[in-house]
Amino acid sequence: MTELTAWKKEYARLREYIAAHPDIVLTKNEISIPQPLRDEFYNIFDDIRRAVAVEHLDALPVKARALSEHYVRIEKEAAELLGVEKIDMPIDLDVFLHNPEEGLIRACYNCLFGLIQGKIDEAEFENLAGESIAVYVAEFFRLGYERWAGLELIKLLEPEEAFFVGLDEDLKPCLCELETLAFGRQWHHPTMRIPEFVVRSRRFNSLVAVKMALAAEIDEYLVHIKPLRPPKKRTGDTSFTLDSRAVLLSFLENETKIPVYADIFEGTRTPPDLLIEFVNINAPGGEEEAFDRIRRHMEILNPKFGCTLIAPADDFQANGEMIPENVRLVAPGFDATKLAAELNILSA
Repeated sequence: MTELTAWKKEYARLREYIAAHPDIVLTKNEISIPQPLRDEFYNIFDDIRRAVAVEHLDALPVKARALSEHYVRIEKEAAELLGVEKIDMPIDLDVFLHNPEEGLIRACYNCLFGLIQGKIDEAEFENLAGESIAVYVAEFFRLGYERWAGLELIKLLEPEEAFFVGLDEDLKPCLCELETLAFGRQWHHPTMRIPEFVVRSRRFNSLVAVKMALAAEIDEYLVHIKPLRPPKKRTGDTSFTLDSRAVLLSFLENETKIPVYADIFEGTRTPPDLLIEFVNINAPGGEEEAFDRIRRHMEILNPKFGCTLIAPADDFQANGEMIPENVRLVAPGFDATKLAAELNILSA
């Protein structure tokens, strides 16, 4: 007799629970789980999903557990350096980075109900669950890797102090107390895109402004026609948006000269000293679109020291002809010293 896999053992347990409670109705067209039975039902339901996630996770080429280990370490170190309790982020990504198996249980929610309702059989469930988990892991690994690299870059600045960037009564950027940190969390303003925080860098003996911009939003920094009136609702706070980030770094002459990277209403832009982006060849359009986006962003921002383009996979290879001028491609894996080498260009 073939031994059941872990998830099938848990699934058998759920079927026994359902059979023992006739009040539970699960057909192709109806789901009814009485309130007193829901806690135990979903406890077993989640055990199945967790077992499926564990079964698939280590078989995937993506190094999810390694990312988790490196991220948890740098998150703690960066939070201590910046004087904040934690780094905020969307809950789904937070769970994935701190516990990859737990973070993956959402990936097979719908197909597991499909199995329980008799819409699909076990073989179809395994295929659908595997496909969903592979897509989920690839996306969340990429987003988590960007956060790992972003925090490593902050650590490499060797921050002695950290400040939040606000706006004073004249709408000029000013330094305020930094209470929390989340990638993309800037002072609320409908048109200004300003740094999120400033650190006093021991490495460069200078104040350095940092913005973890939503990469897709950089395209909007270039305004061809000035709007008739400023928008009322939209702000630059993208801290809970699950999408790729870009890092903008700027040296400050003093704490009063904080750049406004873009004013979408006024149509003005201030170039950063360095742009750091992340290549995503799995996006629609593949490698060509990924490099076209970098080219656009270079033209929009015109960073003084160009762009460092980071590839998550340490074996990443790119067509050199596609890489825009003044863009340096680096694939550091989890080796932070390779990121440090890129920051050295700021000392040139």
